[in-house]
Amino acid sequence: MTTESAIAARPEPTAPAIAGARKSTARRGWAGVVRTIAAWGLVAGLIGFNAWWYRREARPLADLRAIDGWIARGESARAESELNERLRRAPHDVEARMTLSRVLAARGDLLGCARELNEVPYWSPRKAEAMFRSAQAYLMADRARDAEAILLAIMDADPLHPPDPGLYHDAGQELLTIYATEDRWEDAYPVIWKAFDRAAPPDRPLMLIMRIRSELERVSQVETAKILRRYVAADPADFEALRALANAEQAIGEGAEALRHMEACLRARPDDPRAWRDYLTMLQSQGEQDAFGAAILRVPPSADTEPEIWMFRGQLKEREGNWAGAAADYRRALELNPNLLNAHYRLATIEGRLGHREQAAPHRKRWEELREARSQLRRLNDEYRAALAATSAPEPKPSALADLRSATRRLGAVCETLGWARAAEACRQIVGNL
Repeated sequence: MTTESAIAARPEPTAPAIAGARKSTARRGWAGVVRTIAAWGLVAGLIGFNAWWYRREARPLADLRAIDGWIARGESARAESELNERLRRAPHDVEARMTLSRVLAARGDLLGCARELNEVPYWSPRKAEAMFRSAQAYLMADRARDAEAILLAIMDADPLHPPDPGLYHDAGQELLTIYATEDRWEDAYPVIWKAFDRAAPPDRPLMLIMRIRSELERVSQVETAKILRRYVAADPADFEALRALANAEQAIGEGAEALRHMEACLRARPDDPRAWRDYLTMLQSQGEQDAFGAAILRVPPSADTEPEIWMFRGQLKEREGNWAGAAADYRRALELNPNLLNAHYRLATIEGRLGHREQAAPHRKRWEELREARSQLRRLNDEYRAALAATSAPEPKPSALADLRSATRRLGAVCETLGWARAAEACRQIVGNL
C-alpha cells in the first residue's frame, strides 16, 4: 500500500477524541502553571528564610555585663532568652552557661540549673566549680544521689590537676553531710582520709577529729528522717536514702514503715549486702524470730562479705544448740573484721562451753582490750581536742605543743588497739608535723 493510500485509509478522529485531547493539553498546561507557581513560591520561601536567618545570625548579642544588668533589674526572662541565643551560637561559652545557671536557680528551676552546669566542658578551668555548684543545686532539690555522684568525682580528681583546695574541702564537707544524714560511715571514712592526705599539715588534726566523732556522735534520727523523706520523694530510686530512712524510722519507733521500706530496698536490690544486714537487724530488734529465721535462709552469697551476716547465722545456730556451727560462723565474722567486740565475746563463750579453754582465752582477752579501749575513747578524744584548742589560744602555754603531742600519742594508741590502723597512722603523722 502506498503512503498516500495509507493516509487516505486512516480513520478521521471522532469528536470525543478531539475533546479528550484538548482536555489533556489543558491539564498539562495547568500542571505547568502550578509547578511554576510552586517553584517561585519555594524560591520566595528560601529567600525569606535566608533573610530571617541572616538577620538572626547577624544580630549583635548583648554582652554579659549588659545581661548582668538585666538580671539585677529583675529582667530574668530577657536575660534567659539572650543567654540561650548566645549558647545556641556558641555552645562552649562557659561564662554564658554559668550565668544562665544562675538565672534558672533564681527562678526555682534547680534541676535546670544543675543540667546547665553539667554541660560545662571538661577542659574548662571552671569545670570543678561548675560541678560543685551543680551538686549544690541537686542538694537544694533533695536529689542526694545525683549530688553524691558529682561530689565523688570532685574528690577523685586527678592529683596532678587538683581543684582549688577550698573547693575540694567544701566538696568533702558536703559529701560527709550526705553520709552522716544517711548513716553511711563505711563510705565516709575513705572521704575523710582523702581530705586528710590533701590537707595542709595544720589542717589535718581537724580531719582526725571528724573520724573520731563518727564513732562517738550520731545525728538525731528524728531530724534525719525528715530530710530522708524529702530525698526519697524527690528521687524514689535513691535506695541508699530509702535504706537510711528505714533505719531512722526503726530508731524512732515506726517499725511497720521501717520494715516496709527495707523490704522495698531488697526487692529493688536483692544482692545488696548492707540492705540484708539492716533488714536482719531490724527483724531481730522487733522480735520477729520466725521472719528472721526465714529471711536468713534467703540471704544471697553476695551478702557473705558482711561480717554481721555471719554473726546472725551464729546467733541462730546458738539458739538451736549447734555450738560448733555457731563457733565456725563467728570465726568467719572475725576473718572479715577482726575487731568485732561481740564476735570475740560470743566465740570465747562458746569455746568455753565446748571445753576449748585454750582457744577461748585469746578471744576473751581481745574482747576485754576492745571494751577497755572503747571506754577510754571519749575521754582521750576530749583531751586531744582540748590540747589542740590550747595551741590556738592567743597566748598558748610554753607546754602547749608538748601537751598536744602527748594527747595525740595517747589517742593514737587507743586507735591502734581498736584496729583503726589509718587513724593511728594519722596520729603519728600529726605528731611528726608538730
